[in-house]
Amino acid sequence: MSLTTSAPSKTALVVLGMCQSGTTVLSGVLGHLGAALPQHLMTSAEMGINEGAEINRLAGLNERLLQQVGFTRGDLLHFPSEWFDSSDAADLLNEAVELLTAEYGDASMFVINDPQICRLMPFWRAALNRFGARTLVVHNHNTAKRVAESLNRCKGYETEFGLALWARHVLDAEAESRDFPRSFTCDDALLTDWRATMLGIAADLEIDWPRPVEEVAPDIDLFLLQHSPAVITGDTDHPPQLPMLARIDEILQDMKSGADPAKNSAELDWLRAALDAIGPLFVPMANRAEPRVCEVHQLRNRIDELQAEIAAIQADYRLLSEQFCAATDKAARATQSVANRDAEIGNLSQQLLSVNRQLHVASAQLRQFAKQQALEIPGRIDLAVALNDPTALLDQLPQLRERVENATAAFEAQREQLCERIEHLEKQEAELTAKYNDALEWGLRREAELLSSASWRVTAPLRALSRAVRRLRR
Repeated sequence: MSLTTSAPSKTALVVLGMCQSGTTVLSGVLGHLGAALPQHLMTSAEMGINEGAEINRLAGLNERLLQQVGFTRGDLLHFPSEWFDSSDAADLLNEAVELLTAEYGDASMFVINDPQICRLMPFWRAALNRFGARTLVVHNHNTAKRVAESLNRCKGYETEFGLALWARHVLDAEAESRDFPRSFTCDDALLTDWRATMLGIAADLEIDWPRPVEEVAPDIDLFLLQHSPAVITGDTDHPPQLPMLARIDEILQDMKSGADPAKNSAELDWLRAALDAIGPLFVPMANRAEPRVCEVHQLRNRIDELQAEIAAIQADYRLLSEQFCAATDKAARATQSVANRDAEIGNLSQQLLSVNRQLHVASAQLRQFAKQQALEIPGRIDLAVALNDPTALLDQLPQLRERVENATAAFEAQREQLCERIEHLEKQEAELTAKYNDALEWGLRREAELLSSASWRVTAPLRALSRAVRRLRR
């Protein structure tokens, strides 16, 4: 692949490391220190891969590049170096430069991070050179054992396959980045003391961070608190690490501690050649890994769907619970109102009964009085005739008539008052009865509405509401 050189006006911080090694967290810290991060993210579904997270568009381009060559991200074979000089590579290179322009624009310092760059460094070397960026490399690694355990837990990879995949990435990344300024660090160092780690990277690469460390320290502390992965602790019965992997881990730790990377270049080349030789042995594992990753992805999608369904059910249940509580409260208020009106009707009925009794007594007294008057008048007339005193008789008759009329008027007035009171009480009783019937009808209608639902989510509230309405019926 021919390289078009130009004076670098930008600085690209290429983070190299296997997935599950903390490269995403490291990139986030670099972003807080002022290095530009990709502007656009895309989902794994948009990329056509089985991941389930948002990743940058450069990762999507890497995925298509691997597919074009017939490779997968789980392939352990050595990537064919002759492809980088092919016409297919040239077409994708133009797309890569356009993508860098869209993602980073005129940023003076930016971060590139995708595990596949470990195996595709020659391609991105050319793209960054054409983009006019100076390339600086930050190697971030985690132990082979931790990465393999994480891949097994998250993707279902067999442990041995995960170990070999880790070796493939770290050996290719180290070999293809030797002619760039480099800094070596690890996940543990970043999480233990990120300030010292960032200052060490700046010293190794001879750069200054766009934003001072202390200025952004609170933001980085919070970021690490929210995004740091959980520490993966190994099983105490786990078999010892293979000598080859243990040696790669040891060399990476030496480089992280400041050892000259060139000192171990020959040994790393030998280990890489050995991995190239045994790579075909892992093809069956790789073939088993892809369907397993698809299965894990499908299961995760199903879990997400079920969690969404559960959340919807819980929301419906909360809404129905609120409605049921409101209905129960309304029914209780209606029941109390009906009870109060029933009590009032009872009191009024007692008063009405008492008034009727008084009226009956008054009527009887009136009849007795009239009867007595009727009996007294002939006697008095006879007495007046006997006494030959017509004047006395005439004097007594108006008085007797007036007494009778007054008594009658008084009793009639009292009777009219009692009748008006009775009419008022009967009207009030009718109003109360109507309100009671309305409340009872509302409760029955609400019960019917809820009982007509076939959803199991409201079964329990229905039974409770039914019992409340039955109590209203009584």
